[in-house]
Amino acid sequence: MGEVPARLAIRRRIAASVEQHALLATGVVWSAWLAAVLGVVIGGVEAGAISDPQHSWLHHGGPLWPLFTWDFGWYNAVAVFGYPHGHGGPLYAFFPLWPLVMRASGSIPDWAAALAVVIAASGLAFLGVAASSPSGHGRRAALALACWPGSFMLLLAYPDVLALAAAVWAATLVLRGRPFLAGALGAVAAVARPTGFLIAIPLLLVAHGPRARVVAAGAPLAAAVAVQIYFWRRSGDALAFIHAQELPIWHRNGPSRLSKWPGHLAHAFGVHASLLIAAALVGVVLVALVARRLGRWYAGALAYALAAAGLLFGAQTTQTRIESAVLAVAVAILGVLWWLGPRYRPWALFATAVIAVSFLSGTVTSFARQALFAFPVYWAVADGPRPLRHPLVAAVAVAANVVFALTLAKYAP
Repeated sequence: MGEVPARLAIRRRIAASVEQHALLATGVVWSAWLAAVLGVVIGGVEAGAISDPQHSWLHHGGPLWPLFTWDFGWYNAVAVFGYPHGHGGPLYAFFPLWPLVMRASGSIPDWAAALAVVIAASGLAFLGVAASSPSGHGRRAALALACWPGSFMLLLAYPDVLALAAAVWAATLVLRGRPFLAGALGAVAAVARPTGFLIAIPLLLVAHGPRARVVAAGAPLAAAVAVQIYFWRRSGDALAFIHAQELPIWHRNGPSRLSKWPGHLAHAFGVHASLLIAAALVGVVLVALVARRLGRWYAGALAYALAAAGLLFGAQTTQTRIESAVLAVAVAILGVLWWLGPRYRPWALFATAVIAVSFLSGTVTSFARQALFAFPVYWAVADGPRPLRHPLVAAVAVAANVVFALTLAKYAP
């Protein structure tokens, strides 16, 4: 009779050892990613590849000043002055958690406190992505996050990395039967970013028991509602956040992008008609050959890649081409996530909601940063078809990330 408890103890020790090894491997991946991102930013600044001719941002962070550009100034303004009382305005487009973090820095410079927080939160995000992996392939998921297009933006002095870290640990805890802690972390995500409340979707679907579902999913929803109520009471406008998002300075106009693509494609066809026709014919032949030689899945992947390349002709600027390419990658991996089966469906629904909200916001600008919150896509890379993890794919992804990072001061992340 004593053999059974002994065997259980051995299994627990083995499981604990495996988990510790996986977390250690994830820590190594995060450390390498952190060193690489900081190296690219500092190297780009020193080499002049990342520059600020107007010297508008150089007063923060020394050679790391690109991490404190664009929206950092808006968050800093909220931290210093607060939200305007009695009227709306652009500051209501920014959620309160990040300004509170900077305000709590005390005598420490805001930028130094922000850098320390994002570095720590990025480590927690990598560990959480690994720990919550449904298949247990945590190291693969961490590598997918490191190579994901735009992953360097987790080191921007923004609340995005806090939202991601809170969401992935909410996922980890709810899967381990800790709905109260999961709900609390989901609430943190909801106060950090507008799309943070969407973590309530998988928490509702995977929590065990009615009470656990109410607690886990209700907390982020309640936190999001509380933010909107605070904005209402402070500004006097019940729709202060929505009205702030609609201001012309953000160049957002709702889901009209869906109606713009046909016009952009028509323009591209008018300018490059012969090229597009020839490319379409070659593409059909290639897809047919691949279907015959390798199978329909490879043919479908090639057809999707060619269609996405054609759609990029509809982009009017370099920035929108970059962001649209990331969108094409995200949608393809999202398809893999749905294909993985029922265990992944709640997480696929969450990732789909995050990507859809980002796309339908009215502009593809900042899509790459906002899509980082859709963390189940990293599981799809880790657990999906082996070609997704081919070393050549990883090399191309890393190279694309480096090039993308060098645009930090040129295009709004």
